[in-house]
Amino acid sequence: MPERCTCGATLPEDALFCHRCGKPQREILAAEPEPAPIAPPPLPAAPAPAPIGFHNGPAVRIALVAGIIAIVVLMITGQIAILQMLFPFWLIAAGFFAAYLYGRRTGQRLTPLSGAHIGWMAGIFGFVIMTLFLTAMAIALSEPSAVTMLREQWTGAGRTDADFNLMVDALHSPSKIAAVLSVVLLLFSVLPAFGGALGAKFLDRADMVRRD
Repeated sequence: MPERCTCGATLPEDALFCHRCGKPQREILAAEPEPAPIAPPPLPAAPAPAPIGFHNGPAVRIALVAGIIAIVVLMITGQIAILQMLFPFWLIAAGFFAAYLYGRRTGQRLTPLSGAHIGWMAGIFGFVIMTLFLTAMAIALSEPSAVTMLREQWTGAGRTDADFNLMVDALHSPSKIAAVLSVVLLLFSVLPAFGGALGAKFLDRADMVRRD
């Protein structure tokens, strides 16, 4: 039997409203709102790069390697008179190598200041190695047999005996040793730091060229 509205109008099957008077015929359930989409958790922020210093393991290892290489190169080139003038260049190259290698190994973008810092670290390691070498030489020169052997090596490399005597006198004088170490510390601090700043600048430009 067809349904009728109170107004007497015959309603079609499943009608929600009367087509004549507009009276609702059934309760209309309010549509439940759809749940808001759950936002994904924010990605963890990338950790800040470790500052370059003696608490930074990769920086310490790279600076130590650069310092050792610088000392080895200086000892080798020191045997050749014409290459002795390149002493400042090798120290600058040590700082440059340290900054360049650190940037490549870690992917960290180095500023000239941070490059100078790791270059300075390489110079400090080189200075420590040089100090140990001079200390060992000063101890060895207290033995006459060692003095004779070193004198033969010195003169065999084309150097004069007078220069050897000056070196021996300097190593036997604490004040002269302190003066020499002060100059060496200055050179091993400034020149590698300058090279490290150059290395950071070169690495930054190389990355810009690669991106272009």
